[in-house]
Amino acid sequence: MATDPDYVIDTNALVDLWRRSYPRDVFSTLWGSLEQMVDSGFVIAPWEVYRELDKVDDELLDWAKGHKPMFIQFDEDLQSTLTSVLSDFQELVNLDAMGPDADPYIVALARDNACTVITQENKAGPGGKAKIPNVCDHYSVNCLNLIEFFREQSWSF
Repeated sequence: MATDPDYVIDTNALVDLWRRSYPRDVFSTLWGSLEQMVDSGFVIAPWEVYRELDKVDDELLDWAKGHKPMFIQFDEDLQSTLTSVLSDFQELVNLDAMGPDADPYIVALARDNACTVITQENKAGPGGKAKIPNVCDHYSVNCLNLIEFFREQSWSF
């Protein structure tokens, strides 16, 4: 990577960007800006995000294949942080889900690299199952949704 990362992006943020709210053919400037950040190493994601994207063979997966360096494999240090996150928040993993669950990896990667998380998840209310924003709060990791991320970057489209 050319630089230290600033952001760790969640699968749901990429899915929301591509498939739901900001398709590349309409928001090409947004995607160009995001790709510059990805290619410069400012935006990363754990390999498990790639594995979640790999569940659907579409243009977003093709995009991810073209940006594989952004997807980080966990080394021993990251595994240690992941173990800590899972110890504190077992409910972050959906044991009934088929396939990868990137949520704990996202928080661990952000925590280990002092990054901000970009996710479309909302905080769980009192007594609810912890979500990424709740876990980020616990570890004092900054967490933004897409609109907040766009504003932080001073992007307008």
